[in-house]
Amino acid sequence: MENKIIRVFVFVCVLITFIIPLIQLSIGFQYVVKDGQSATEECSLAPDLPLLMAIGGIFTLFFLGTAYGFLKMLSSINIEQSDIAGRMPRILVGRLFNLSIQFQYKYYSGFISFIFGSITFIFFILIQIRVYEAYSNDIQYDIRSAINYCQPIVMRGALILIILTYINFLLFIGIYILVLVHAYYIRHQRNYQEFQMETIDKNIRF
Repeated sequence: MENKIIRVFVFVCVLITFIIPLIQLSIGFQYVVKDGQSATEECSLAPDLPLLMAIGGIFTLFFLGTAYGFLKMLSSINIEQSDIAGRMPRILVGRLFNLSIQFQYKYYSGFISFIFGSITFIFFILIQIRVYEAYSNDIQYDIRSAINYCQPIVMRGALILIILTYINFLLFIGIYILVLVHAYYIRHQRNYQEFQMETIDKNIRF
């Protein structure tokens, strides 16, 4: 029952972390330049901001997908190791081969997650720079022909999403820690149960 509650809680938190980049992606694509439209019509101070938000949202989704896949692989291998530790003499060659394949996928998945994470971080910094520069130049939202004009939903949305992204990052770290600690707890519990079974078995024999 406890494991089920933890899984449901983690699942809900994972869904929440995907919401922010989806919103960022939708805002970016909605106001990105299209059909020959001038980029300055939407935001004169930061004409590339919608595009940065759209591309950044895409890479954030890729990063979260690969990072959570990597986390799932880490936690599953962690549990498999508990079985191997107590039953090494009885492991078949095929199982060891499958485990080595899992480790290879783990490192490849970790590398891909790192690449997407680095690109996501770069776009996140660029978005923050654009927003900071815009507010430093006394941005206004009323006169479209002004040199410091920007669509309110673009600039204010970007500012809110920056704040939410920091919160999202903390939630992401919290999910990682919770899942790894839970996997360690399961491994420890299984090792303890195996130790008890072996002790009972030895007592019966004697």
